[in-house]
Amino acid sequence: MKYSVAQQSNQGGRDYNEDRTAIFEREKAVLLIVADGLGGHAGGAVASQAFIDALGVSFSKATHEQLSNAESFLTLSINYAHHMIHRRAVSQGYDVASPKTTCVVCLIYHGVAQWAHSGDSRLYLIRKRMIIDQTTDHVSNKVGPSGNSPINRCVGGIESPKPHVSEPLELNLGDTFVLASDGAWANFEPVDLKDYIDPEHPTLGLDSLLQTLENRNKAPSDNLSMVVMFWGTKQHDKPSVDSVRTNDVIELLGSRDSGNNSPDEPVSNEKFDMEELDSTIFEIENFITDLDKKI
Repeated sequence: MKYSVAQQSNQGGRDYNEDRTAIFEREKAVLLIVADGLGGHAGGAVASQAFIDALGVSFSKATHEQLSNAESFLTLSINYAHHMIHRRAVSQGYDVASPKTTCVVCLIYHGVAQWAHSGDSRLYLIRKRMIIDQTTDHVSNKVGPSGNSPINRCVGGIESPKPHVSEPLELNLGDTFVLASDGAWANFEPVDLKDYIDPEHPTLGLDSLLQTLENRNKAPSDNLSMVVMFWGTKQHDKPSVDSVRTNDVIELLGSRDSGNNSPDEPVSNEKFDMEELDSTIFEIENFITDLDKKI
């Protein structure tokens, strides 16, 4: 597979960043993730970080046969993350109903892409500078007190995530994916990629693009996070330091992220202790067993 990727997360006008992004890679497969911890709910960064950690572990442990059944893999992985958020909430003293995150996840395996989302984090598929597909936000028809339509699906909290999974799509050379939190997509246009980002050097212009999008937003801007992939393009700049390859076991379990912690959430990117690691291994074994039953 030949592709170039980049990710970036900016704090915007908020006091701290509850967004998280990740790019996980292994042979013939790559997983792109944006998670946007819900503001107004305690533990938003805890939820988004736990989501990244859980998806990274499930991706690293899944067999190639399991990855080939992307719909089952994505659905079960997101539900696994839902329970991981619950466990981490309890371990850090939060009400289990509070830490929540939206998410959008894209799995590319042997040149076939499939994606899933819960909430209002979005994916765009751009072909020849035109949006040919995008996710539909999970939002209520009723307008909230702030004038926005509140989301009606997320990961974490009491309700199940109910992710929507796309149909599989065989990629064409030149296809571009953009995964974005709502702060980043609010004023995004496909032409922005051409104006700011060179597909062979995608990491160089992404910060400038997000700064431009922040300037377009109503102040104070929400957190802005984006992952971009250009299919069929060889990458010539240095890959993002937040990308994780699955043989980097310590990095994967520690899960470096591209967000900033809030002052009252200081442990969201700490490495697991041994007790938690043992529990994670047990949970992922159950995950793999469930995944086998679906195939």
